[in-house]
Amino acid sequence: MPLVVAEDLAKSYGKVVAVDGLDLTLDEGFVTGLIGPNGAGKTTTIKMILGLLKPDRGYVKVFGQDPWDNTAIRSLIGVIYEKAFFPPHQKTLDYLKRVCRVFGVLESRSLEVLELVNLQEASDRSIKALSAGMLQKFAIAHALIHKPKLVIADEMTANLDPQARSALLDLVLQLHKTEKVTFLLSSHILPELSRVCDSMAIINEGKVWAYGKLTELYEKYAIGIVRISTDNPEALASEIKKLNYIEKLETDFKGISVRVIEGKEEKLYEDAPKLARKVKAKILGIETGSASLEELYRLAVGAKEKE
Repeated sequence: MPLVVAEDLAKSYGKVVAVDGLDLTLDEGFVTGLIGPNGAGKTTTIKMILGLLKPDRGYVKVFGQDPWDNTAIRSLIGVIYEKAFFPPHQKTLDYLKRVCRVFGVLESRSLEVLELVNLQEASDRSIKALSAGMLQKFAIAHALIHKPKLVIADEMTANLDPQARSALLDLVLQLHKTEKVTFLLSSHILPELSRVCDSMAIINEGKVWAYGKLTELYEKYAIGIVRISTDNPEALASEIKKLNYIEKLETDFKGISVRVIEGKEEKLYEDAPKLARKVKAKILGIETGSASLEELYRLAVGAKEKE
Protein backbone atom coordinates (compact mmCIF):
# COMPACT_ATOMS: atom_id res chain seq x y z
CA MET A 1 0.00 0.00 0.00
CA PRO A 2 1.42 3.43 -0.89
CA LEU A 3 2.11 5.55 2.18
CA VAL A 4 3.04 8.65 0.16
CA VAL A 5 1.81 9.70 -3.28
CA ALA A 6 3.05 12.93 -4.87
CA GLU A 7 2.07 14.14 -8.34
CA ASP A 8 3.39 17.16 -10.24
CA LEU A 9 4.70 18.57 -6.97
CA ALA A 10 6.30 22.03 -7.27
CA LYS A 11 7.75 24.57 -4.86
CA SER A 12 9.74 27.76 -5.43
CA TYR A 13 11.45 30.23 -3.14
CA GLY A 14 11.12 33.48 -5.04
CA LYS A 15 12.92 32.93 -8.34
CA VAL A 16 14.64 29.76 -7.12
CA VAL A 17 12.81 26.60 -8.21
CA ALA A 18 13.42 23.89 -5.62
CA VAL A 19 10.93 21.24 -6.77
CA ASP A 20 9.54 21.22 -10.30
CA GLY A 21 6.90 18.66 -11.25
CA LEU A 22 8.02 15.85 -8.93
CA ASP A 23 6.20 12.49 -8.97
CA LEU A 24 6.83 9.94 -6.24
CA THR A 25 5.08 6.92 -4.76
CA LEU A 26 6.46 5.54 -1.49
CA ASP A 27 5.32 2.00 -0.78
CA GLU A 28 4.91 0.43 2.64
CA GLY A 29 7.47 -2.12 3.75
CA PHE A 30 10.55 -0.71 2.02
CA VAL A 31 13.68 1.21 2.91
CA THR A 32 13.73 3.81 0.15
CA GLY A 33 16.62 6.13 -0.58
CA LEU A 34 15.93 9.64 -1.86
CA ILE A 35 19.28 10.46 -3.42
CA GLY A 36 20.70 13.40 -5.28
CA PRO A 37 23.18 16.27 -4.98
CA ASN A 38 22.77 19.19 -2.61
CA GLY A 39 20.15 21.52 -4.05
CA ALA A 40 18.32 18.76 -5.92
CA GLY A 41 15.12 19.35 -3.94
CA LYS A 42 15.27 16.54 -1.39
CA THR A 43 14.69 18.58 1.76
CA THR A 44 11.92 20.69 0.18
CA THR A 45 10.19 17.48 -0.94
CA ILE A 46 10.41 16.07 2.58
CA LYS A 47 9.01 19.26 4.10
CA MET A 48 5.99 19.05 1.78
CA ILE A 49 5.48 15.37 2.69
CA LEU A 50 5.58 16.34 6.37
CA GLY A 51 3.11 19.17 5.86
CA LEU A 52 5.63 21.86 6.80
CA LEU A 53 5.46 23.49 3.37
CA LYS A 54 2.46 23.96 1.10
CA PRO A 55 3.08 23.04 -2.56
CA ASP A 56 2.80 25.76 -5.18
CA ARG A 57 1.43 23.18 -7.62
CA GLY A 58 0.41 19.54 -7.62
CA TYR A 59 -0.46 17.56 -4.55
CA VAL A 60 0.90 15.11 -2.02
CA LYS A 61 -1.11 12.56 -0.06
CA VAL A 62 0.27 10.88 3.06
CA PHE A 63 -1.75 7.95 4.39
CA GLY A 64 -4.43 9.15 1.97
CA GLN A 65 -4.62 12.65 3.46
CA ASP A 66 -3.31 16.11 2.67
CA PRO A 67 -0.44 16.60 5.15
CA TRP A 68 -0.50 20.42 5.06
CA ASP A 69 -1.15 21.66 8.61
CA ASN A 70 -2.50 18.21 9.49
CA THR A 71 -1.54 17.12 13.01
CA ALA A 72 -3.15 13.70 12.52
CA ILE A 73 -0.62 12.87 9.82
CA ARG A 74 2.32 14.00 11.94
CA SER A 75 1.33 11.53 14.65
CA LEU A 76 1.88 8.70 12.12
CA ILE A 77 5.37 9.76 11.04
CA GLY A 78 8.72 9.80 12.80
CA VAL A 79 11.31 12.36 11.67
CA ILE A 80 15.11 12.46 11.95
CA TYR A 81 16.97 15.59 10.88
CA GLU A 82 20.54 16.18 9.75
CA LYS A 83 21.38 18.10 12.92
CA ALA A 84 19.42 16.78 15.85
CA PHE A 85 18.68 19.31 18.58
CA PHE A 86 17.34 18.40 22.00
CA PRO A 87 17.53 20.18 25.39
CA PRO A 88 21.23 19.61 26.19
CA HIS A 89 20.95 19.43 29.96
CA GLN A 90 18.06 16.95 29.98
CA LYS A 91 18.86 13.34 30.71
CA THR A 92 18.04 11.01 27.82
CA LEU A 93 15.46 8.86 29.62
CA ASP A 94 13.80 11.81 31.35
CA TYR A 95 13.40 13.68 28.07
CA LEU A 96 11.92 10.67 26.30
CA LYS A 97 9.44 10.22 29.15
CA ARG A 98 8.27 13.78 28.50
CA VAL A 99 7.87 12.94 24.80
CA CYS A 100 5.82 9.89 25.79
CA ARG A 101 3.43 12.13 27.69
CA VAL A 102 3.10 14.44 24.68
CA PHE A 103 2.11 11.50 22.44
CA GLY A 104 -0.07 9.91 25.10
CA VAL A 105 1.88 6.63 25.31
CA LEU A 106 3.11 4.80 28.39
CA GLU A 107 6.33 6.20 29.85
CA SER A 108 7.79 2.68 29.74
CA ARG A 109 8.07 3.18 25.98
CA SER A 110 10.99 5.56 26.63
CA LEU A 111 13.22 2.76 27.91
CA GLU A 112 11.98 0.44 25.14
CA VAL A 113 13.19 2.77 22.40
CA LEU A 114 16.53 3.36 24.11
CA GLU A 115 17.00 -0.42 24.12
CA LEU A 116 16.01 -0.61 20.45
CA VAL A 117 18.87 1.74 19.53
CA ASN A 118 21.32 0.24 22.07
CA LEU A 119 21.47 3.35 24.26
CA GLN A 120 20.01 1.87 27.45
CA GLU A 121 23.35 2.32 29.22
CA ALA A 122 23.12 6.05 28.49
CA SER A 123 19.67 6.41 30.07
CA ASP A 124 21.04 8.52 32.93
CA ARG A 125 23.40 10.57 30.76
CA SER A 126 22.67 14.15 29.75
CA ILE A 127 21.95 14.68 26.06
CA LYS A 128 24.91 17.06 25.70
CA ALA A 129 27.25 14.24 26.77
CA LEU A 130 26.30 12.04 23.80
CA SER A 131 28.72 11.66 20.91
CA ALA A 132 27.57 12.64 17.41
CA GLY A 133 26.76 9.04 16.52
CA MET A 134 24.95 8.44 19.81
CA LEU A 135 22.97 11.64 19.34
CA GLN A 136 21.65 10.41 16.00
CA LYS A 137 20.74 7.08 17.58
CA PHE A 138 18.91 9.06 20.23
CA ALA A 139 17.12 10.94 17.44
CA ILE A 140 15.96 7.59 16.05
CA ALA A 141 14.71 6.58 19.50
CA HIS A 142 12.82 9.87 19.69
CA ALA A 143 11.29 9.24 16.25
CA LEU A 144 10.07 5.79 17.31
CA ILE A 145 8.32 6.81 20.54
CA HIS A 146 4.80 6.74 19.07
CA LYS A 147 5.38 3.61 16.93
CA PRO A 148 5.09 5.35 13.55
CA LYS A 149 4.52 3.38 10.35
CA LEU A 150 6.86 5.68 8.45
CA VAL A 151 10.16 7.26 9.51
CA ILE A 152 11.69 9.99 7.33
CA ALA A 153 15.36 10.81 7.80
CA ASP A 154 16.83 13.87 6.08
CA GLU A 155 20.62 13.58 5.70
CA MET A 156 20.89 11.94 9.12
CA THR A 157 24.42 10.61 8.47
CA ALA A 158 25.87 13.76 6.88
CA ASN A 159 27.88 14.90 9.93
CA LEU A 160 29.19 11.50 11.00
CA ASP A 161 32.45 9.67 10.35
CA PRO A 162 32.30 6.53 8.16
CA GLN A 163 32.20 4.13 11.11
CA ALA A 164 29.33 6.00 12.80
CA ARG A 165 27.45 6.24 9.47
CA SER A 166 27.80 2.50 8.97
CA ALA A 167 26.56 1.75 12.50
CA LEU A 168 23.57 4.03 12.06
CA LEU A 169 22.56 2.44 8.76
CA ASP A 170 22.92 -1.03 10.28
CA LEU A 171 20.50 0.14 12.97
CA VAL A 172 18.02 1.32 10.32
CA LEU A 173 18.17 -2.10 8.66
CA GLN A 174 17.65 -3.83 12.00
CA LEU A 175 14.64 -1.67 12.89
CA HIS A 176 13.13 -2.17 9.45
CA LYS A 177 13.27 -5.93 9.95
CA THR A 178 12.32 -6.19 13.62
CA GLU A 179 9.93 -3.25 14.03
CA LYS A 180 8.47 -3.35 10.48
CA VAL A 181 9.17 0.37 9.99
CA THR A 182 9.11 1.86 6.49
CA PHE A 183 12.00 4.30 6.01
CA LEU A 184 12.62 7.14 3.58
CA LEU A 185 16.30 8.10 3.75
CA SER A 186 17.41 11.30 2.06
CA SER A 187 21.14 11.54 1.40
CA HIS A 188 23.84 12.81 -0.93
CA ILE A 189 26.35 10.37 0.61
CA LEU A 190 25.74 7.29 -1.51
CA PRO A 191 28.24 4.45 -0.86
CA GLU A 192 26.56 3.01 2.25
CA LEU A 193 22.93 3.34 1.14
CA SER A 194 23.00 0.36 -1.22
CA ARG A 195 23.50 -1.84 1.85
CA VAL A 196 20.20 -0.84 3.47
CA CYS A 197 17.90 0.42 0.70
CA ASP A 198 15.80 -1.93 -1.42
CA SER A 199 14.30 0.86 -3.53
CA MET A 200 15.62 4.20 -4.70
CA ALA A 201 14.31 7.52 -5.98
CA ILE A 202 16.94 9.47 -7.90
CA ILE A 203 16.19 13.18 -7.73
CA ASN A 204 17.81 15.90 -9.81
CA GLU A 205 16.79 19.46 -10.66
CA GLY A 206 13.63 19.16 -8.57
CA LYS A 207 12.32 16.03 -10.31
CA VAL A 208 12.48 12.29 -9.73
CA TRP A 209 14.51 11.08 -12.71
CA ALA A 210 14.37 7.38 -11.86
CA TYR A 211 12.50 5.34 -9.26
CA GLY A 212 12.12 1.66 -8.46
CA LYS A 213 13.58 -1.32 -6.70
CA LEU A 214 17.37 -1.32 -6.77
CA THR A 215 17.38 -4.59 -8.70
CA GLU A 216 15.17 -3.03 -11.39
CA LEU A 217 17.33 0.09 -11.64
CA TYR A 218 20.50 -1.96 -11.99
CA GLU A 219 18.89 -4.07 -14.73
CA LYS A 220 17.79 -0.94 -16.59
CA TYR A 221 20.87 1.26 -16.30
CA ALA A 222 23.87 -0.95 -15.47
CA ILE A 223 24.09 -2.97 -18.68
CA GLY A 224 27.76 -3.45 -19.59
CA ILE A 225 28.93 -2.77 -16.03
CA VAL A 226 31.05 -5.33 -14.20
CA ARG A 227 31.39 -4.94 -10.44
CA ILE A 228 34.55 -6.34 -8.82
CA SER A 229 34.61 -6.56 -5.04
CA THR A 230 38.15 -6.58 -3.68
CA ASP A 231 40.21 -5.82 -0.60
CA ASN A 232 42.57 -3.56 -2.59
CA PRO A 233 40.50 -1.61 -5.16
CA GLU A 234 43.08 1.08 -5.91
CA ALA A 235 45.90 -1.33 -6.77
CA LEU A 236 43.69 -3.59 -8.87
CA ALA A 237 42.09 -0.65 -10.67
CA SER A 238 45.51 0.68 -11.68
CA GLU A 239 46.08 -2.53 -13.66
CA ILE A 240 42.56 -3.05 -15.02
CA LYS A 241 42.39 0.43 -16.54
CA LYS A 242 45.34 -0.52 -18.80
CA LEU A 243 43.20 -3.13 -20.62
CA ASN A 244 42.23 -1.94 -24.10
CA TYR A 245 38.55 -2.90 -23.79
CA ILE A 246 37.83 -0.78 -20.71
CA GLU A 247 35.60 2.23 -21.41
CA LYS A 248 35.25 3.60 -17.88
CA LEU A 249 36.39 2.66 -14.39
CA GLU A 250 35.50 3.91 -10.91
CA THR A 251 36.58 2.79 -7.46
CA ASP A 252 35.12 3.05 -3.98
CA PHE A 253 36.10 1.56 -0.66
CA LYS A 254 34.45 -1.79 -1.47
CA GLY A 255 35.55 -2.39 -5.03
CA ILE A 256 35.62 -1.34 -8.67
CA SER A 257 32.85 -0.61 -11.19
CA VAL A 258 34.01 -1.21 -14.76
CA ARG A 259 32.23 -0.41 -18.02
CA VAL A 260 33.57 -2.59 -20.81
CA ILE A 261 33.15 -2.67 -24.56
CA GLU A 262 30.04 -4.67 -25.43
CA GLY A 263 30.73 -8.39 -25.42
CA LYS A 264 33.95 -8.16 -23.39
CA GLU A 265 32.51 -9.01 -19.97
CA GLU A 266 33.81 -12.60 -20.10
CA LYS A 267 37.27 -11.35 -21.04
CA LEU A 268 37.37 -9.23 -17.89
CA TYR A 269 36.36 -12.30 -15.86
CA GLU A 270 39.49 -13.99 -17.22
CA ASP A 271 41.88 -11.05 -16.83
CA ALA A 272 40.84 -9.70 -13.42
CA PRO A 273 42.09 -12.69 -11.34
CA LYS A 274 45.46 -12.62 -13.12
CA LEU A 275 45.87 -8.91 -12.43
CA ALA A 276 44.73 -9.39 -8.83
CA ARG A 277 47.48 -11.93 -8.25
CA LYS A 278 49.99 -9.52 -9.78
CA VAL A 279 49.18 -6.76 -7.26
CA LYS A 280 48.40 -9.19 -4.40
CA ALA A 281 44.75 -8.16 -4.22
CA LYS A 282 42.02 -10.57 -3.17
CA ILE A 283 38.89 -10.71 -5.35
CA LEU A 284 35.79 -11.20 -3.21
CA GLY A 285 33.33 -11.32 -6.09
CA ILE A 286 32.69 -10.40 -9.73
CA GLU A 287 29.21 -9.59 -10.95
CA THR A 288 27.90 -8.44 -14.30
CA GLY A 289 25.11 -5.87 -14.48
CA SER A 290 26.05 -4.25 -11.20
CA ALA A 291 27.58 -0.95 -10.20
CA SER A 292 28.28 1.27 -7.25
CA LEU A 293 25.37 3.44 -6.23
CA GLU A 294 27.27 6.54 -7.40
CA GLU A 295 27.71 4.96 -10.82
CA LEU A 296 24.04 3.94 -10.93
CA TYR A 297 23.09 7.53 -10.14
CA ARG A 298 25.26 8.88 -12.94
CA LEU A 299 23.97 6.30 -15.40
CA ALA A 300 20.34 7.11 -14.60
CA VAL A 301 20.89 10.87 -14.80
CA GLY A 302 22.85 10.50 -18.02
CA ALA A 303 20.10 8.41 -19.60
CA LYS A 304 17.48 10.98 -18.60
CA GLU A 305 19.51 13.85 -20.08
CA LYS A 306 19.67 12.05 -23.42
CA GLU A 307 15.87 11.70 -23.66
